[in-house]
Amino acid sequence: MGKVLVIDDDRTIRMLLKLILNKAGHVVLEAFDAKTGLSVAEIESPDLILLDLMLPDINGLNLLNAIKSNEWLKKIPIIVLTGSTDQENKLVALRSGAVDFITKPFLHEEVLLRVNTQLKLHSLINSLENAVSHLEKDLMAASRIQKSLIPSYPPEGYFDEIHWIYEPSHKVGGDIFDIIPIDDNSVLLYVADIAGHGVNAAMLSVIVHRFIEDYCDNHPDFELSNFMLELDRNFRFNDFTLFFTITAALFHRESKTLELTNAGHPAPLLIKDDMLELKEPAESIIGIDMLEGNTKCYTISPGARLFLYTDGVTEAANDRGQLFGSERLMKSLFEQRNFQLKEQLENVFNKLKTFTGNNEFEDDISIIGIQF
Repeated sequence: MGKVLVIDDDRTIRMLLKLILNKAGHVVLEAFDAKTGLSVAEIESPDLILLDLMLPDINGLNLLNAIKSNEWLKKIPIIVLTGSTDQENKLVALRSGAVDFITKPFLHEEVLLRVNTQLKLHSLINSLENAVSHLEKDLMAASRIQKSLIPSYPPEGYFDEIHWIYEPSHKVGGDIFDIIPIDDNSVLLYVADIAGHGVNAAMLSVIVHRFIEDYCDNHPDFELSNFMLELDRNFRFNDFTLFFTITAALFHRESKTLELTNAGHPAPLLIKDDMLELKEPAESIIGIDMLEGNTKCYTISPGARLFLYTDGVTEAANDRGQLFGSERLMKSLFEQRNFQLKEQLENVFNKLKTFTGNNEFEDDISIIGIQF
């Protein structure tokens, strides 16, 4: 049942509508002119307004426009009461935001049918808006959780410099990365990208992050191949209905070697005097039981820079549907190679924003740069 405000200067009409609506269980409020009607609406916040277009103080259409311009009242549905020959005003009222009209003289059944229909629609709209509001709060919470997992500062002693750009999408995605010391000589770097968007992807990224932390804590004899096989065993698509890609690299400080593995993720980039795309090894994505645990070692020369990134960077599109692409990313990084690492990343990120023409991205943007 709803709260209905009747605004009509004809006392007989108000009494008749009140009788009809009260009998159906609705609460009826009355106003005999526009000024009183607007005041009652602001105080009582009715669920529905029945508005006569012929009022003694203000034209009903002007009151309709005033209500629809009011931030607190504009969502209230309004049914206009009109004479049978008032066709033009009916159309103007509907164009101004009225949801329906009732022609005088009216039938009891027609009044109830139109009022009940609009009250049901209004209730459904309110329920939908509340659900969307709760969902938005959930997404905001998921986004905050994601951001809290990104390392606040890198471990010291393993690299000359390390910086990153991390820009979560407005949809909440599933990028996650970390730098985890294994022992005094070696450190694990990884970047993972959970497929899809929304709370499910965000929460799976949290679970993956936690799993990797625990695994590193409990395996002092850490081996990169076994680590990847264990990931694949524990995050099967059948259990989570989501898969993810990951690049993981184990850097050994004394030998200056980088042991690399890649499960369906964009290939890391290594820059010194030229650009090298580390395409090997290339493994299957995590979760479909096709991983072999292959790794490859690369010798790292002093001053070299390694870049790990997610496909949100290369698949960012402009308004013509063109992708930023890996070639454009490599060219941008190489052109900026003589800048300080942090400035290099910021310049490339600004190029990405200029290319897309947007500060909001459809997918998470993650780029991690390491200088050895």
